[in-house]
Amino acid sequence: MADAAAPAKNRNGAGPFSGFEFSVAGRYLRARRREGGIALIAVISFTGVMLAVTALITVMSIMNGFRHELTSRLLGIRAHVVVDVSEMSREEYFDVADRIGALPEVAVAGPVITSPAVAMSADRVEAAQVVGMRAQDLARLRAVTGRDPARPDEGLLQGSIETFGEGHYGGDEILIGSGLSMKLGVGVDDPVLLMSPASAATPIGGVPRRKSYDVAGIFSVGQPQFDGVLAFMPFEQAQLFFGRGDRADSIEIRAVSPDQQTISRVRDRVQALLGPQAAVWDWRHIERDLAQALEIERTMMRVVMLLLVTVTALNIITGLVMLVKNKGRDIAVLRTLGATQNSIMRIFLIIGVAIGLLGAVAGVVLGLILVANIGVLQDGLNMLFGGNVFEPEVYGLYRLPARLDVGEVIFVSVWAFAMSLVCALLPARRAARLDPVEALRYE
Repeated sequence: MADAAAPAKNRNGAGPFSGFEFSVAGRYLRARRREGGIALIAVISFTGVMLAVTALITVMSIMNGFRHELTSRLLGIRAHVVVDVSEMSREEYFDVADRIGALPEVAVAGPVITSPAVAMSADRVEAAQVVGMRAQDLARLRAVTGRDPARPDEGLLQGSIETFGEGHYGGDEILIGSGLSMKLGVGVDDPVLLMSPASAATPIGGVPRRKSYDVAGIFSVGQPQFDGVLAFMPFEQAQLFFGRGDRADSIEIRAVSPDQQTISRVRDRVQALLGPQAAVWDWRHIERDLAQALEIERTMMRVVMLLLVTVTALNIITGLVMLVKNKGRDIAVLRTLGATQNSIMRIFLIIGVAIGLLGAVAGVVLGLILVANIGVLQDGLNMLFGGNVFEPEVYGLYRLPARLDVGEVIFVSVWAFAMSLVCALLPARRAARLDPVEALRYE
């Protein structure tokens, strides 16, 4: 019985993806051009897949870095959720702010007044965006008043907020952004004259409100478009200066975590707390254009880069077609010796997938190296082109950001593997269908 079973097992041959198939595939990959191999084309295909995967990982990491930095910095200075209280009395909006601030996922909630103004120093005039905020709320706005050792160029750079909000109607001290400070040429304790769009009634008619304030501190939130225009004023002083009376424009709410799930929960809870008639928005509604632009840009960039990987993987088809043509005699001999059509097809599939898989692995490694040293890469590009290729005024950030997403890396690797498999399938089927008689007819 055992002797009868052994020949049957031998007749079945080796199983799928056996050592024999890998051995033949490896020999064909290593063969030189004069031996009918595709060494040069294999190297070109490998290099193309590697560079495409590297570019995809690097570009997507930079896009993720842009998205994370812009949203985190934006949410560091802007409110996560806003409630319109322009029609409420002083007692009402303070009560609403206290009730919202008691929610477990709310870090700070307070009334604010926001208005454009004209800022003037001794010899310069600039536009400014003034935010009136209570001192206790401003102290908890870490993007403005905090200091992060990891970001020494952000937060409160000069001065302090110890006396901010003290004095009659909140006092006469303001905080200004570092960009606005440079535009005006002023520093801490220097006077800045603000002109309000709200006019004051006089016997000769309406006259714009003007008042001089002392600069108590200079801050930076890491984004030039904010640092160049923002100024913070005590809430009571803003009510007086902008002619709001006892009213506030809105209540700005900041969640304990800036992730979108937490912000959405806070918005829903505030809406439920105040009722359906209350006007409640989160930052995506306020910054709708920016949110949509970031998402569209990310999606389209992913599509473009995936197409690049696909195009580079198509080189595998060229190499395998040439290999099948050059190895027609070998294929016929293998078929004559008992190799099945499926075995021949798997041999050439292994060759194509090996090229793509090795290229993808090398691309992932190179991409990880570039992402980990993105600052060095930026400095090298600046030296190469003799200027700053990453202008802060254009991109809104001082350094090129990169944030690696493990899911993106896995997706890119799987995509490169899948495209290599697809590209190798057609030449492999052609090799499997080769007629051994026709291949050996003229040998």
